[in-house]
Amino acid sequence: MREFVIMTDSDTEIPYTFAEAHQVPVFLMPYTLNGEESLFDLGKTTDYTGFYHSLREGANASTSTRSTYEIQCFYEDILKTGKDILYVCFSSQLSAHHDLAQLARKAALENYPEARIEIFDSLGIAMGAGLLVYHAVRLKEEGKSMEEILQWLQENRMRSLHFFSVDSLNYLKKTGRVSAVTATLGTMLDLKPILTLTKEGKIVAFDKVKGKKKVVKYLADLAEKNYVDDDICKELMVVCHGDNLAQAEALKDAITQKLEFKEVWLMDVGPVIGSHCGPGVMAFLMMGKEREL
Repeated sequence: MREFVIMTDSDTEIPYTFAEAHQVPVFLMPYTLNGEESLFDLGKTTDYTGFYHSLREGANASTSTRSTYEIQCFYEDILKTGKDILYVCFSSQLSAHHDLAQLARKAALENYPEARIEIFDSLGIAMGAGLLVYHAVRLKEEGKSMEEILQWLQENRMRSLHFFSVDSLNYLKKTGRVSAVTATLGTMLDLKPILTLTKEGKIVAFDKVKGKKKVVKYLADLAEKNYVDDDICKELMVVCHGDNLAQAEALKDAITQKLEFKEVWLMDVGPVIGSHCGPGVMAFLMMGKEREL
């Protein structure tokens, strides 16, 4: 049996320290700020505060995909070491990247016909997808085969929960992730939308809270409602934010006062996801009950 690696992309936002410590190859995804393109390196050199300050000052931010050839070359750099690839990819419903990754897979396997590349669609984003990377890595380190890990991912993908709030829906409107009507209503009424990812891996606003102060309690209540008293859920919970540290710390405290987790990560939202959500975004992500929507 050939050796294999767990691979991901930087839109899953797994910390670079984790990726380096566990030898996870990460394909870096691009973002553009005021016409200058950069690759998000999972925080190794990222100026998170500067990025969100620029957005608040009116900077234009956007995201894009990289070429099929670039993805193919990334695969082949791994394949030429004699290792197969299990790629945990961010949601196919939020970018063309997944389709390009499949095309690159076909091209790479033409050059390495003895190899294997499996692309697993997480139907998640940011650390919601990163949680699946985290567990896949742990399973591999326990000696599980690629088939066993793929089966686990299939069985548990819908338990990867994303609940988040944004200060303004205008960024999601600009990039086509929510409708203009939804964004306008939220702005007019000072409503803070609560968003999630559906079973199909799409972003939807499913509720709204009046004013920022109530958001922390609402999200903490959602964590309690969706918590499962098992090892998968308890292993890791993530709170992340876009230049919104004080509120994110309050959310982390509100959740951990009620619920037990072995590890809790407090993280910045990277500029690729931040381009769509804007400054002030705040989220918690955990392996809880299966998605309802």
